[in-house]
Amino acid sequence: MPIRAVLIDLDGTLVDTAGEIGRALTRTLDDFEIVPLRQDEVTALIGKGVRALVERALAKREAAGLDAEAVVERFHHHYRETVATDATLYPGARTGIDRLRATGIRLAVVTNKPRSYSERLLAYLDVASRMDALVAGDDGIARKPAGDMIVAACRRMGVRVDDALMLGDSDNDVLAARAAGCRVWCVPYGYNEGRPVESLACDRVVSSIEEAARLLASA
Repeated sequence: MPIRAVLIDLDGTLVDTAGEIGRALTRTLDDFEIVPLRQDEVTALIGKGVRALVERALAKREAAGLDAEAVVERFHHHYRETVATDATLYPGARTGIDRLRATGIRLAVVTNKPRSYSERLLAYLDVASRMDALVAGDDGIARKPAGDMIVAACRRMGVRVDDALMLGDSDNDVLAARAAGCRVWCVPYGYNEGRPVESLACDRVVSSIEEAARLLASA
């Protein structure tokens, strides 16, 4: 079946946000007089949302007794200041997006990140206008790994789920695609909690969004 829509995960697939997240977490831990984590340690914790990031960071510093809600709230305070300051598109992302659009494939971002952060990132990187839909983590829809966000994105674009492809970097993306009933490809450079992309039960591994676009254009 031809692909009519590509649903792209945000953090770790479309955009490299690890540096911004790392700075916000460092400032948060500083507020609670906790020794910050190295950037590679932070990157390995990304993928399950802010609360999981905070809880796992506290566990690594043996500070799990702190009020996690207070730490999460402080993280959001700092992340509002760091988001969309130096995030970058991954190599091949813009070219891939433009190629997909040129072939008539509809595009959506499907992310567990809150809408305000997601919109700021897409605008900052000048790709918001290239997307036909955005489904975000606080839209009131069950988040990945549930399949509901994928189904919602397809409805907004007017395509069938089985005509769509999820493009992601983590187990969350694969599980969501399987739950929704669409195909899923993964990139190897993202935030799969430090696990290799080979550990993901996806349909194909592609080196970049650009490669995905090339393969779909030639299908």
